[in-house]
Amino acid sequence: MRFGVLGPVTAWTDDGQAVRLPDRKVRGLLADLLLHAGRPVSAATLIDDLWGDELPVNPTATLQTRVSQLRRALDEAEPGARALIQTGPAGYLISIAPEAVDSGRFRALAARARQTGSAQMRAATLADALTVWRGPAYADVAADGFARATIDRLDEERLAVQEAYAEARFVLGEHEELVAELAELVARNPLRQRLRAVQMKALHQAGRQAEALASYAELRDRLRDELGLDPSAELADLHQAILAGPPAEPQPKSKLPAAVTELIGRDAAVDEIVARLESARLVTLTGPGGVGKTSLALAAARRIPDASLVELAALEAEEVPAAIDPTGIGLLVLDNCEHVIGAAADAVANLLRESPELRILATSREPLAVEGEHRWPVPPLDETTAVELFVARARAADPRFELTADSTKAVHTLCQRLDGLPLALELAASRVGAMDVRDLADRFDDRYRQRGRPDRQQTMSAMVEWSWDLLGDQERAVLRRLAPHPGGCTLAAAEAVCAGDDVPVAEVAELLSRLVDRSLVVRVDGTSGSRYRLLETVRAFCLRQLDEAGEGEVTRRRYERYFASLAQHTEPRLYGHSELFAYLGGLYGESAEPRSLPAATRPRIETVLSADSTPIVVEVYGDSGPAIVLVGGALNDRRTFIPLAKRLASGFTVATYDRRGRGDSGDVQPWAVERELEDLAAVVELVGGSAYALGVSTGAVFAGEAAARGVGISGLLLIEPPFILDDTRSVPVGLAGRLQELVEQDRYGDATELFLVTAVEMPAEVIAPMRTSPFWKDLEALAPTLAYDVLLMGDFSLPDHWATAITVPTLVIDGGQSRDWRRNTAQVVAELLPHGRRLTMDGQPHDVDPEVLGPIIEAFVFAK
Repeated sequence: MRFGVLGPVTAWTDDGQAVRLPDRKVRGLLADLLLHAGRPVSAATLIDDLWGDELPVNPTATLQTRVSQLRRALDEAEPGARALIQTGPAGYLISIAPEAVDSGRFRALAARARQTGSAQMRAATLADALTVWRGPAYADVAADGFARATIDRLDEERLAVQEAYAEARFVLGEHEELVAELAELVARNPLRQRLRAVQMKALHQAGRQAEALASYAELRDRLRDELGLDPSAELADLHQAILAGPPAEPQPKSKLPAAVTELIGRDAAVDEIVARLESARLVTLTGPGGVGKTSLALAAARRIPDASLVELAALEAEEVPAAIDPTGIGLLVLDNCEHVIGAAADAVANLLRESPELRILATSREPLAVEGEHRWPVPPLDETTAVELFVARARAADPRFELTADSTKAVHTLCQRLDGLPLALELAASRVGAMDVRDLADRFDDRYRQRGRPDRQQTMSAMVEWSWDLLGDQERAVLRRLAPHPGGCTLAAAEAVCAGDDVPVAEVAELLSRLVDRSLVVRVDGTSGSRYRLLETVRAFCLRQLDEAGEGEVTRRRYERYFASLAQHTEPRLYGHSELFAYLGGLYGESAEPRSLPAATRPRIETVLSADSTPIVVEVYGDSGPAIVLVGGALNDRRTFIPLAKRLASGFTVATYDRRGRGDSGDVQPWAVERELEDLAAVVELVGGSAYALGVSTGAVFAGEAAARGVGISGLLLIEPPFILDDTRSVPVGLAGRLQELVEQDRYGDATELFLVTAVEMPAEVIAPMRTSPFWKDLEALAPTLAYDVLLMGDFSLPDHWATAITVPTLVIDGGQSRDWRRNTAQVVAELLPHGRRLTMDGQPHDVDPEVLGPIIEAFVFAK
């Protein structure tokens, strides 16, 4: 979620949709909280700021209503965003990073500009800062006194940035442009001496000496008449310099092709490349075809005087030396080096030795491998920026195009399918004028062309074929055999599937490395190790090559043989995520049909207050029979219990709630066992004061601890509590800290992967296709709670006090397909408890169908 105050006060979701705020008071509340972002604002202050002397009948209750309306508006636009508005003893606060607000981004860009010595980079960064403004600061609450001081401060900061921007552009020689643009700004701020100085210098350099002198005279007279002051000594010296002589010669400008379209989403990358060129003489931009290497190189080069472009795509190797003339050039851009890589590398090495002042910015799908080379891999656009680019290009194709609720999903789907590659996005967007974007998402293929580009860029297939033609036979064989892997694979999987009579197993790793260097294979460094994947455009091309080579069937058989055992024997399964495993089974050649679920049973939604007054949202299925509370583990929320809750609803009163999210209250910090015990006790009280508890994995540990501490639990069903009671495995020290660190970096997927591989013992080969499944986000959403569950487990040893503190009947359940350590733990826990017994579900993982687990629960609860 992002917020705006440099213009009307507003909020946007991460995909750029504006949040609808109910009315002016809610907007004013948001404005006041953003004024104090990260700091609490007392209820009294908010009431005074929003209503002044015209107080409502019950100010506190009315404020609480407005806070609820704001939370609801944020949450409806982006689920979970209600948690940004927090309540504490000191009042209300909005918990966001400074750069989540446009004023914070403006200040960060201004600070970055002040720290750079490059006029090009400084001008570009200041321009970025000024484009953040959408109008007067806090425009819709400007009349309210509480915002006045902040508005004045922001206006002053904006004017200072405008002055600095004008100075940077003057250094770059943009004198004529400045003369026209500064006239209005000086008229609005006639007494700003710094602004007046840059206007005078621009007029002088543009050959308009008389106007420069007249500007000084006007300022001098106004300062004396209105303030009784004289111009500064610096301004007086400038006046004398203008009187003394003609302007200096204008500085030369770069001679590069003009930009045809705006470069979107690459500002930070351009900044970094320009900064890198200040210290490195050779920077090579690498990446797959269509990722935007050329556009990025030219954008960076346009900030540097005396830059020249040499396009190598149309040249043969022997023509390269003659095409390059470094005379009088400060920066040489060598574009598309890959097909003449040897000749280009030799030429660059010679140029670096013979022209010590020359810097080179190269683009290539593989590195030049020249001494002193700084490689800069160009990444695809992230999804948010990809959508922004698509929308901009779609509007160019059809001015009527708008991102609506109906089209948003289709655009996101298209951006994902096209891997965030700018060229692919532009090719697709060019068709919007002739086709609805939803139809385009369903039908987009490689037939669509965009005229005005080189032949190799008119389709994505042409881009990939350009790289394919540069490969050797073994490289092509490995590349096409990787295509059946939908989400990437580990090195071991690649060796199993890609090797054959023409490619020895021992050579697969080296060939894979070469393909990574050529930007045809992407190496993804996950928390469980590296895996290798193809961009979807490359994968589609290689699937065709696989069939054309007559290898499709044999490669798929190798693929299915290798993964079949992983799909069948991956253990333990993830309780409540059966659909995920059905999906994986389909990838591995088995049936992917999801199991049928019982007829829909609508729950009733209840809210109960925990001991600290936190509202806990509870879903209750059924309304007769014994009460049972379902307690989730690290990778379960209440949604994963829906099939089981529906199965039990006819004979039980079943309650589900979110253990660590504190029941949708938005209050997710701090998590503590004591708070959780109070939450569970409140849920038990809601369903009658006592209940059976079924806990899964770490949820089983928590349910057992609740019974040990006196929560009203009638009996326990514990599914594989993950205590480690032998030396067959261990959990790394510091796992919780590493998980939390990944979450703080917004790397939810990597945190989930680390937990699955380390704590759940899933093979890394299974994680790769899991991450591309439509069910992965359900797991990823739970990442913020993983570190807490690891801390809850402590050292994963069995609590000694359970032997005397847990006195209720307990059934410890394990799966017949589970690992030995889990089954041994189930036996030890059952033997430890005075009323404990163990049940093994023969032939089952612990993620069983509710039709299997349901009768087990019924038999336990209704046992005589």
